[in-house]
Amino acid sequence: MTQHNTTRALVMLLAAALAGCASAPGMYMSTAPGEPPRSTWFGSRAAEPEPSIDFALVRLSAENMGKYSLPTNSAGAPRFNTSNTGPYRLGLQDVLRINVWGHPDFLPTMSAVSSTGVASVPLGRTINEDGTLFFPLVGAMPATGLTVPEFRVALTKALTKYIKDPQVDVDVAAFRSQRVFMAGEVRAPGVVPITDIALKITDALAAVGGTTADADLGVVQLTRGTQSFTIDLNRLYFGGELALNLTLQHGDVLTVPDRQARKVFLLGEVMQPKSYVLRRGRVSLAEVLADAGGPNPLSANAGEVFVMRLDASGKPLVFQLDAREPVAMLLADRFDVQSRDLVYINPTSMTQTIRIMNQYLPLLQGVSSVKSVGGF
Repeated sequence: MTQHNTTRALVMLLAAALAGCASAPGMYMSTAPGEPPRSTWFGSRAAEPEPSIDFALVRLSAENMGKYSLPTNSAGAPRFNTSNTGPYRLGLQDVLRINVWGHPDFLPTMSAVSSTGVASVPLGRTINEDGTLFFPLVGAMPATGLTVPEFRVALTKALTKYIKDPQVDVDVAAFRSQRVFMAGEVRAPGVVPITDIALKITDALAAVGGTTADADLGVVQLTRGTQSFTIDLNRLYFGGELALNLTLQHGDVLTVPDRQARKVFLLGEVMQPKSYVLRRGRVSLAEVLADAGGPNPLSANAGEVFVMRLDASGKPLVFQLDAREPVAMLLADRFDVQSRDLVYINPTSMTQTIRIMNQYLPLLQGVSSVKSVGGF
């Protein structure tokens, strides 16, 4: 190989490197040709990475930034019935305390020893497995499915056969028949009983000591029978959307997942490529870039910062930020990242050229060494 041929090969290699990035090592986010200047916003358009994928490339700018600064979960109220179930209805194993005024012998008691002596402690009566409650003179009284006032009226009517104008007082000594189950990232997972006061989601969480530091409030799962729904409690606690504070029903399961699945991925020409676990509340693009050390000043094309996510139909949606001027980071601070977003920064053309040259120069050097040894 002559010196002329070697030089020619180098020139051709440089031309190939500068012509495109298909042979460059690593990833590169390509944009369609003929795009408008980077100082303008061009809505959405179809790029051409794959015919089967409908890409939308959206320029981040002050005019449209508000459209995309949305909460992580925009879901509304659950599809299943969440209406208030009304007054508490008695169930199996509930314990009632029944007092008939003027007839203390109807009220069972037990003796308890205290520092002041021996005292009588009133006991309750338990609703049996057949749904009835035993009461002297009357016998087995149907109880399940009735409210406390309804049961009191029924017992009063039954006692009139034996007592003139009975005055009956009924209250629930122990709520045992209805409960909800709390699981996941709560401080004391377990069972929370439903009482005569409607049990809201916030009440149930407070009863188990609240959530842990690793809880992801944005995707709390409520399961009722065969149905389930994801609730964004960030919108309740931080946005004041009280409609999301649902009334829980018997058998509901409320699961609070951990935040490890709620990640944003930072790739490309950033100082520290990594996965970023989103904290509670709003997190902006500027924050995750800053936590990754920002764009690499030696290799990053700051004009091509991309945020990629799947839309509601499962198609990729791509946003692009031109961050060549520091003031552009003000726009990045107004853009909310979402769980599973992928943030990618392209390399510069020069970076790609150098990487291609680093691939092929050892080959040319080897050819030159063989030529020298062989005397060509």
